[in-house]
Amino acid sequence: MNSLKVTNLNYKYGNVQALKDISFEVNDGLVGVLGANGAGKTTAMKLLATLFSIQSGEIYLNDLDYKKCLKQVRKKLGYLPQNFSTYGNLKGREFLEIIANLKLDYPKKIIEANINEIIEKLRMKEYIDRKIKEYSGGMKQKLGFAQVLIGDPSLIVVDEPTVGLDPEQRNTIRELFPIISKNRIVLATTHIVEDIEYYCNYLLVIKDGKLIYKGTKENFIKEVDGTLWESDVDADTYFNMSSNNKILTTTQNENGCHIKYISHKPLTYNSTNVKVNLQDAYIIHNKMKGME
Repeated sequence: MNSLKVTNLNYKYGNVQALKDISFEVNDGLVGVLGANGAGKTTAMKLLATLFSIQSGEIYLNDLDYKKCLKQVRKKLGYLPQNFSTYGNLKGREFLEIIANLKLDYPKKIIEANINEIIEKLRMKEYIDRKIKEYSGGMKQKLGFAQVLIGDPSLIVVDEPTVGLDPEQRNTIRELFPIISKNRIVLATTHIVEDIEYYCNYLLVIKDGKLIYKGTKENFIKEVDGTLWESDVDADTYFNMSSNNKILTTTQNENGCHIKYISHKPLTYNSTNVKVNLQDAYIIHNKMKGME
């Protein structure tokens, strides 16, 4: 089993503190990293992908120290940036061969076998020998996933993998997570909760550079269970509740509004409790932190 241990990680851009004392430890499986744009997710992932040097703190991958064993760590890594791109005139297979030859010091037959295995696993046979400029957005992103698998890495870092994709393409990419996270750690950052809702084993939530939650998605939901309500309210009640930043969703109806709101107890006589999903829990955690 693989392990990634991060201890007291801090990072600054000039006087701006982007990461503040981040610590966690994870093992094999998909780790969802949630946070709004600008929360610090990408900075953390670039540190884990060795694209940034560690300013303060420690990172260990399978007991390899990022500071002392950088070359060995990089051999164990796969990285897919948010804006993945490559040369459009290359064929998909040619691109994978270039990456493999840069990354691996293996005989040609072994490299070819590794690439063929990845193509088969990700179901890319029908278009892998076409030029990349002919690929759809989903096909290009699949190619990005293919290149991170080269060399059988222990850790894969994926930054906002579904940005810019349509709903069908996003579903295709999501379905890759259980495939690529088998027997390795995959860290996937996103601000779209449903991207990782059904596949993540563990959850990290970053807000304003701080790690506000680490643990299972079940416990994340359980922490706010019983705090989501729905009710029909009139205009005055709606105004009073919205001023306290407690309303999650609003739907107009004949008598005023149907709302979902956050509270530790019912605020109207006709309130009923709502079962919380991961998306709800993420919003509730953020709003509760904002109300503290």
